[in-house]
Amino acid sequence: MDLLKKWFFRWSFIDIPVFGIGLGLMIYYMNGLEGVESEAIFMESIVPNIGTELLGVWLSVRIIESVLRTRQKRSRLRAQLIDNMNYLVTLIRSIAPHFEQQTIDHLSSELKWFEEMKHYRVSGISEKTIGLINEVTKLYAQAATEGTKINPLRDQINDLFLLNPQMLDNRLMKELHDIYRRQNYTRIVVKRIDSRIKRYKEKMAEGDKHLEWHGESETILKLEEYSAILKIYVAITLNAEAAVVEARSAVLNREYNF
Repeated sequence: MDLLKKWFFRWSFIDIPVFGIGLGLMIYYMNGLEGVESEAIFMESIVPNIGTELLGVWLSVRIIESVLRTRQKRSRLRAQLIDNMNYLVTLIRSIAPHFEQQTIDHLSSELKWFEEMKHYRVSGISEKTIGLINEVTKLYAQAATEGTKINPLRDQINDLFLLNPQMLDNRLMKELHDIYRRQNYTRIVVKRIDSRIKRYKEKMAEGDKHLEWHGESETILKLEEYSAILKIYVAITLNAEAAVVEARSAVLNREYNF
């Protein structure tokens, strides 16, 4: 029913008159051949020619219009697909360094919607490009999963520092705490945390220890776990952005399954 409505409003004003006139002229010619002189038949041959031309033009216009409409649809879907992937990049870049759950949930819901619409928007795209797009969604889903691990662990580390403020009397722990709290740029923070943990362990191995225990060992373990998750998250996001670049390039190359 919807298809019939679209045809009526879009093409009926051309299809009905052209098809009707062409068909009427053909019928007139076929009925007019009996009992007519050769000159009359010759003159009347113009009539079916006109009808044939009209039908030919009508058929050509419909074929060309169908091809152009299909190409326009695919171009629009391709542009929407690229916009979606660009938005995924924007979302994942907004997660670090704060890792707010709301932003992570937003990424997850966007990935879910992207997955639902993907089969519609990859119409006409090659299997190779579809594979690249699938890789994008897989990597971004992994990044969202890793991102959800950050804040619970961060809360545990914060609690350890709050419950054991004496740890900050240790110069190395104080420096490590300040770097951890800064979190201005994820990759830099990871490197600095690792270097300070290494220095702390070296000092402790040399015998530079507090006389009293203030929870430094547990805090160091949590910070190491925190650093390990950040490393995984950073590696995934780098791979995800590289995958987006490759997928966008493939989509822009206008690959079709003709």
